[in-house]
Amino acid sequence: PADLRPGQNILLAPGQTLPVEARLAHSEAIFSLASINGESEPRSFRAGQRVPAGAVNIGRGDVTLETLQSWSDSLLARLLAPGHRAPAHHALLERIVRGYVIGILVVAIAAGLGWWWATGDASRTWSVVTAVLVVSCPCAIALAFPLADEMATVALRRRGVFVRESDLWPRLARLRHVVFDKTGTLTLETPVLRNPEAITTLTLEARNALYTLVRDSAHPVSQALFEHLLASGSAQLIAGDVRETIGAGVEVGSWSLGRAGWRSPHVAASGTELCHHDEVVARFHFTDTARHDARAEVAALGRRGLVVHLLSGDRSDKVADLAHQLGVAPSRAHGDMTPEAKASWLEAIGRDSSLMLGDGANDSLAFDRALCRGTPVIHRGVLEQKADFYYLGRGIDGIRALFETDDIRRRTQSVILAFSVAYNLLAVGLAVAGLMNPLLAAILMPVNSLATLAIVTGGMSRAHADTR
Repeated sequence: PADLRPGQNILLAPGQTLPVEARLAHSEAIFSLASINGESEPRSFRAGQRVPAGAVNIGRGDVTLETLQSWSDSLLARLLAPGHRAPAHHALLERIVRGYVIGILVVAIAAGLGWWWATGDASRTWSVVTAVLVVSCPCAIALAFPLADEMATVALRRRGVFVRESDLWPRLARLRHVVFDKTGTLTLETPVLRNPEAITTLTLEARNALYTLVRDSAHPVSQALFEHLLASGSAQLIAGDVRETIGAGVEVGSWSLGRAGWRSPHVAASGTELCHHDEVVARFHFTDTARHDARAEVAALGRRGLVVHLLSGDRSDKVADLAHQLGVAPSRAHGDMTPEAKASWLEAIGRDSSLMLGDGANDSLAFDRALCRGTPVIHRGVLEQKADFYYLGRGIDGIRALFETDDIRRRTQSVILAFSVAYNLLAVGLAVAGLMNPLLAAILMPVNSLATLAIVTGGMSRAHADTR
């Protein structure tokens, strides 16, 4: 797309994304704008209308468009541009190691001066200084903290959560807000069929016709019907070319599938109708539904003291309905938001304390502002390269898994720190008192390291146990 210039004609195949704003040269076409503005329902465009960058052709045929801008001027190019963010450091570990080294050097020098002043014995003084430096080696704690991070990452992987950025861990403790996009993140990508029995009661001929009509379509309704057909048994293609009427439906031979009243006389009916010779064979009803565990997971995040928000480019009434389903306060649900509005809103509530969860290009600018960002694994694959982590599955329990694993990781590191402090107070104290020779110190140093690694393994075993 980098070579695109205004005035060029481009051909957009089914399933492809329009890279720049363009004017439709085709008579009619249907596009999904979910990834660019959050609208869950496809939109029909007529010849001469402008189609925004980021729209996905979900019709059955190729679409011809005339470009109106270059790639560098495209909204999609700006949304997908890599965001720059300063890496987070493990501040606690850095402070511990820095203070540890400085403190031990001060103690060793003070002990050496004290023993030299008290005894004048150079050999004895050197033995004490050597014992202090050897027995207090900070290697164990410097290795234990990163090892706990890595074990947490492996444990999450088994729960379907993949950490891409290692500096995610120190950021998690600063989070106060969890911000969800709606379409595709809290809701399923395809609508939910409310009456699946309408498929199971179809005759074999009707099943085959429906299979032919939906198999090659990217329309969300067709995809939902296709999934149910595959789950309920086998079907075969019937002879004939599938024809599409944009905004109405598709047909093959004497069979049709489309909006209510398109081929049947029931103009007041609702739903999607499968017709044969213009007579309704089955009527399918769909709903835009939250993921199965969304309400429970949002409540669990709230119990952790996190404030959950909904941001979406979809209509405000649909966002409000979803917020009601999930138990989110109306004041924390915001619809009709542009990508720029999402980013500005995130800045206002506190970018340094927010986790942003989204899946479309319209979430990209907000991603760039957020302290942490995550995305579900879906076919669009827009934000994976910007995300700190991504998660699998049809639910959102991976978010809670991330926080629970971090709890175990932080508790383990606290135990490591307490053990290290106790060990060093005892071991260094004995060395300073002249009760430990360098040989004993050399033995205790690896013993300390092994004990520290055992604490890490034992502490992080809970995270691995939760994955079984």
